[in-house]
Amino acid sequence: MDTRTRQKGGQLARLAGTFCSQPRFRAFSGTASSEDAAEWIRQRCGIQSRAELDSNKAAAERFHRRVRIPYVNWQIANYQ
Repeated sequence: MDTRTRQKGGQLARLAGTFCSQPRFRAFSGTASSEDAAEWIRQRCGIQSRAELDSNKAAAERFHRRVRIPYVNWQIANYQ
């Protein structure tokens, strides 16, 4: 893959971006837009940019503990 086709951000940053685009995630987070959801994630993880999720171990752990796991559990409780 060359620089023209390489995706922006690492795996966790891309996952966070995907979450922000999902209406279910916005319902979970109580946000109205993708931009609001991104800010919600940044606040929960104590970061300025979602890209930090891939370079800051503590932020990645906060993402899993405060965002990813609660979101998965919320989906299980509400959609299964």
